[in-house]
Amino acid sequence: MKQNFTNLVSIAFVGGLVGRGLRYGFNIVIARGLGPDALGVVAFGLVVMKAISVVTRMGLDQAAQKYIPIYLSEEEPALVSGTTLLCIGLPTLVGAAISGSIYLQRRTISNVLGTDLGVTTQLFLVGVPLFSTMMVAATATRGFKETKYYVYTREIGQSIVAFVLAVVGAYVLSDVQAVIFGYLISLGFGAVLAISFLSYQGAFSFDVRPSVPLREVLGFALPLTIAAVTLYLVTWTDILMLGLFRTPTEVGWYQAAYQTSVLLSVVLQATFSIFPTLASDLYHTDQHERLGQIYTVVTKWVVALTLFGFLFLLVFLESILGIFGTTIRAAETALSILAVGQLAAALVGPAGLLLTMSEYERLQMVNSVLVSLLNIALNYILIQEFGIVGAAIATGVSFIVLNVLRLVQTWYLLGIQPYSRDYWRGLAAVAGAFPIMLLGQTIPLPTVLRVLLTGVISTTVFAALVWYFGFSDEDVLLLESLE
Repeated sequence: MKQNFTNLVSIAFVGGLVGRGLRYGFNIVIARGLGPDALGVVAFGLVVMKAISVVTRMGLDQAAQKYIPIYLSEEEPALVSGTTLLCIGLPTLVGAAISGSIYLQRRTISNVLGTDLGVTTQLFLVGVPLFSTMMVAATATRGFKETKYYVYTREIGQSIVAFVLAVVGAYVLSDVQAVIFGYLISLGFGAVLAISFLSYQGAFSFDVRPSVPLREVLGFALPLTIAAVTLYLVTWTDILMLGLFRTPTEVGWYQAAYQTSVLLSVVLQATFSIFPTLASDLYHTDQHERLGQIYTVVTKWVVALTLFGFLFLLVFLESILGIFGTTIRAAETALSILAVGQLAAALVGPAGLLLTMSEYERLQMVNSVLVSLLNIALNYILIQEFGIVGAAIATGVSFIVLNVLRLVQTWYLLGIQPYSRDYWRGLAAVAGAFPIMLLGQTIPLPTVLRVLLTGVISTTVFAALVWYFGFSDEDVLLLESLE
C-alpha cells in the first residue's frame, strides 16, 4: 500500500496531539485531584521507570524498525518472526530481571542515594517490563511502513486507559497508589494491543520456524543504548535530581511546567515517524540535493507551527499553569525557560535524525554523552541554588547546546542547512495570528474557556493566512508527491 509523506506525518501529528493531550490531562487530574505533592511523587516514579526502561529496551525498538522492513522486502517470514520475537521478548525478560534486582536491593540503593525509594516508586518498578514491551512492540509496527498502529497503541489506547483510571484513582478513590495501579494496568493493555497489531500485520508466521538473527540485530542495537540513555538523561535529569534534592511539591510544580513545555514538541516529533526512512533512502541513493530540500521544508513548517505554539504559551502562561491549581511564580519562570529550549529544538528540525541516517550515528552518541554530562553538572549546581528555576535553566541550556551542535555538524559534514527565504509564509501567518492571542486575554469568560476559544480563533486565522499566502513548489512536490 502506497502512502505519501503527508498522510503518514498527519496520522502521527494528529495522534501525537491526542496522546500529548491525554498525558497532559493525566498530570492535571493528579494535581487537581490529589495536589502537587502527589503529582511530584508520580512524576519521580515515572521518570525512574522510564529511565530503567531505556536500558532494558537495549536499542531493540530501533532495530525492529530497521530490520523488519529489510526482511519483508527479502520475503523472509522466518526472519521477520524471529526479529519480532527477539525485539519483544528480550526487553520483557531483561526488564523483569532488572526491576526485580532493584526491588531486592532497594535498601542498599536508598542508602547510597541518601533518599528513600518509597512505596510509590517501588510500584513503578512493575511497569518497567510492561512499558518496555509496549514501546518496542508499538515501534516495531512502524517496520511495516504504517504509523497508525503506533498511534492506536501509545497515543490513544494506553493513554485513554491511563487517563480514565487516573480520574477514578484521584477523584473516586482519592489515593495516589490507586492512580499508579491504574497506570500499570494501562501499560499492560498497551503491550497487549501492540502485540495484537503486530500479529495482524503478519509479524508472526506460524507456518514457519522463526529464525532469530541474534548477532546482527544486537550488533546494531546495543551501541544505540548508550546514545538513548544519555539522551534520556538530558531530558529527565532535572526531575530525577529535583526528586533527590527537593520536596515532592516542588517536583510537582516542575512537572506541570515541563509537561506544558513538551506540548511544543509534538510537531517536531510527528516528523520522526517517517523522516528517518526518507533520509536514509535518499542519502544512500546519493540524492543529497533532494534530501536537503526535504529537510528544509520539514524544518520550515516545524518552526512556524512551534513558534505559533510558543507565543500562545507565553501569552497564556499563567492561565495554562493555573489549570493545575494555584500556580507559583517559579513555575511560570521555569515554563518560560523550558519553552525556549523546545523552540531551539524546533529551529533545527530533525537534524539529529538526519545525522543518524547519514552514517554519523556515532557522532550523535558523542553529542548526547557530552550534553548529558553538561546537563548533570548544571542540574546539580543550579537546583541546589535556584530550585525548579535552576532545573529549567540547566535543561534549557542543554537543549540549546545539543541542537546548536547538530546544526553545525549537519552543515559542516553534509553541506545541508535548513533555512531559506521561503520561511516568510509561515512566519507571516504567525505574525497575523499573534494579535488575536493578545486580544483573547480580554475575553470575559472563565479561564479555560477563554484559552480554548482564543486557541481556536487564532489557529483558524493562522491556517487561513497560510492558505492565503499559498504553498511553494517545494511544499507541493515534497509534501504531497513523496511516496
